[in-house]
Amino acid sequence: MKGTVKAPASGGQVFVARLPILNRDRRVYGYELLFRASQHADPGGGALDYTVARVISDALLSIGLDTLTDGRRAFVGVSRRLLLEGIPSVLPPERVVLELAADIEADAEVVTACKALRDAGYQLAVDDFVLTDWTADLVPVANFLKVDFLTTDPDTRKRIEKTRVHGSPVLIAKSIETMDSFDQAVREGYTYFQGFFFGRPIITEGREVPGQQMANLRLLRALHVPDLSVHQLEELIKHDASLCYRILRTVNSAAYMLQVPVQSIRQALVLLGRDTVRRWASLWSLAGLNDQAHSELVVMATVRARCCEIIAGSHGGEDAASEGFLIGMCSLLDAILGRPMKAVLADLPLADETEAALLGEDNPTRRMLDCVIAYESAQWETAEQLARHAGIDPAVLPKAFADALRWSREIRSTGGGH
Repeated sequence: MKGTVKAPASGGQVFVARLPILNRDRRVYGYELLFRASQHADPGGGALDYTVARVISDALLSIGLDTLTDGRRAFVGVSRRLLLEGIPSVLPPERVVLELAADIEADAEVVTACKALRDAGYQLAVDDFVLTDWTADLVPVANFLKVDFLTTDPDTRKRIEKTRVHGSPVLIAKSIETMDSFDQAVREGYTYFQGFFFGRPIITEGREVPGQQMANLRLLRALHVPDLSVHQLEELIKHDASLCYRILRTVNSAAYMLQVPVQSIRQALVLLGRDTVRRWASLWSLAGLNDQAHSELVVMATVRARCCEIIAGSHGGEDAASEGFLIGMCSLLDAILGRPMKAVLADLPLADETEAALLGEDNPTRRMLDCVIAYESAQWETAEQLARHAGIDPAVLPKAFADALRWSREIRSTGGGH
């Protein structure tokens, strides 16, 4: 990747990221939303001051709460000032959990404001909760207590557990990075979990790939053979009834406003083009690799693929866009399949640079992927540094991520995905 990717001329970019909160079945319960006013502003650690309340409004109005959360609960950080002076009207009580910053002292004003917000229908969470004389009064008014598993010792966690009455407030374990930590948190009575534990590959040596997964992996491999012809693509897809149904349902959805319904894969290929149909088929093959429906890993891979595609395509054209999509989509295959990435890549016909990037080797493609991963994790300073190192203007990231969220939601909903 040479040169520099330029940002669009429009201003007012808002950095937005979402971090999933999962239940005991590792299904998504909601998303913590993090905002930043611009690429030059102080990130603020997720706790938003009143002066940037407009940032929340601008982000939610431009992207949409449903797009950001897939219709689930949104956890939004609030400072003391926002708590006392007014919650932005774009945060609907029935959809939003207000997350109190860890440094908010539970004085009389704060407790009164919390009670009023609960009466108005909001749910409340306390972030990085540690039981002290200054925070004890928040327990009766909170719906959730978020406890950092990395920084809170077991004895302190036991004291927090003893403050609850009949299981209330609900406990959320933060910084869960391994399955061992997840299992421990479950044993201690935690209901929800936040961290990238679900994205770590659980690898069993010598594990065989199940037959259906192998079929989907073979299809994924075939879909990305270089110079795949339109006829070959049609032959691959038309023998898979599920893929045919999804593609025809998507192309006939209201989003495409076609005058005449499409009745065959050949028609879809003619109208939409080989690469569009190949991209859709790849995503649904990816979803078929996963044993668990509604997997956040597949959602993340979809968003990441589209984000990488937009960024790479804005710089290098169609070929670069295709490679960007592919690396983003494949970047979680080790976690989805529970196999080492090197073993997964042996089954895929990838370019040398793409394969090296997926194995963690430093090259321009890897820098772009790491930039997108940092952005989606709200590590914005790191994302900016990586973007510049890869020749990308950091100002392109917010729009690319927002567009990827919209596209992912649309392609999954119209295509029958989860």
